Amino acid sequence: MSIYDLPVRRKGMRLLVPGLLLLSSPAFALQPLDAFVKSALQHNPDALEAKANLDQQNAQHDLAFGRVLPGVSARGTYTRNQYDSVVTLSGQTYTLSPIDQWDGFATLNVPLVDLAGWSRVNATDTGAKAAGEQLAASRLGVQAQVAQGYYQLVANLALVTASQKALDVARENLKLAQNRYDAGVGQALDVDRARADVELQTQQLAVANLQVALAVRALESASDLKPDMSAVVQLTDDLHVEPPLPSFEEGFDRLPAVAAASDTTQAAEQQAGAQKFTYLPALAGTFTEHGTTSPGFIGHRWTWQAVIGLTWALDFTTPAGVRNLEAVADGARARELRARLAARDAIHRQWETVEADIARSRSARVGQTAAAHAVAQAHDRYQAGTITQLDLLQAQRDAFAADVARIQADADLVNARAQLRLAAGQGLLKEGMQ
Repeated sequence: MSIYDLPVRRKGMRLLVPGLLLLSSPAFALQPLDAFVKSALQHNPDALEAKANLDQQNAQHDLAFGRVLPGVSARGTYTRNQYDSVVTLSGQTYTLSPIDQWDGFATLNVPLVDLAGWSRVNATDTGAKAAGEQLAASRLGVQAQVAQGYYQLVANLALVTASQKALDVARENLKLAQNRYDAGVGQALDVDRARADVELQTQQLAVANLQVALAVRALESASDLKPDMSAVVQLTDDLHVEPPLPSFEEGFDRLPAVAAASDTTQAAEQQAGAQKFTYLPALAGTFTEHGTTSPGFIGHRWTWQAVIGLTWALDFTTPAGVRNLEAVADGARARELRARLAARDAIHRQWETVEADIARSRSARVGQTAAAHAVAQAHDRYQAGTITQLDLLQAQRDAFAADVARIQADADLVNARAQLRLAAGQGLLKEGMQ
């Protein structure tokens, strides 16, 4: 919720003293933005999930790669027979089945020709690359979330300060109205109006404190860092114009979100291509060493065996599997197009937002200065008895509204600048710390 959502927009709920608002008025806030961003990159669930996905994709690549590499397996057996089986031929005794028999097998499996397997290796390698790009995109998204929460909290804190001062002014107005009434130059209606304004400003302050509490919790949840409310943060901007829009669109294809979508499409296409190789047979060889305590007629306790096998399986599921993965690739192309459009639109939207917020902030500052001057004049004239209390209250309400507008405009502007750089793939931290 922005500070515009607070009930200060209702008629009769805005008060301000002369000279209350300055462009450099501080907001009691928190640590620098960098501290929250660094913590969020290490602890935010979105960043952790993206990191886990990258680890999973790397493991899947190793799994696919292992299937096309030679492998060794070993097996040992012990056999206990109730009776033995012995044959004597030409004076030579052969034990065919002893009572106790031990056998050991060591087998080397060597895939010789497996085009589908190697294609899947390439696909998983591309998928791991896409997961790495997605991790970078998730980190940018986490930074955007933290920046949004940070600057909104600063704005809410500034509003609390303004609301507290406005409440103090309302109390002074009540004293002034009471003194005028006691002196016989004021009306009881003015006292009642002033008392009502005090209560309304008390409600306004309570709502502003609520928004601060909610913003603090949201920022802490996003960054896993508890805000330190003892520091002071200035909510200001020099209103400089951003570079032209094309400068932020340079290297568009290298944006993490775009690169991740492109790699995902390529991986899906490679998987579809690998599935087509299942129409072809696979060739593999095995070499097995066998040791036994009962060699039988062979007469050798250790023997080896080499086998070359051709495997070819073709049924109705084979073309169905190809069509399935081709459809997956088509879906990946559509998602890539969506990601490209969304990324380009985000850059354009944030750049235009900065331009609009500069105008808003400049206008809000002028309006704030004019409203503060007007309320100062109204206060002096009310004390002199040349205007009514309603005129004074209206001037104070206008000034408070101008203060709220300035606070939110500056917060929106500094946040829009951060969001623009994040949309263009530029992190908020120094290189190597993203």
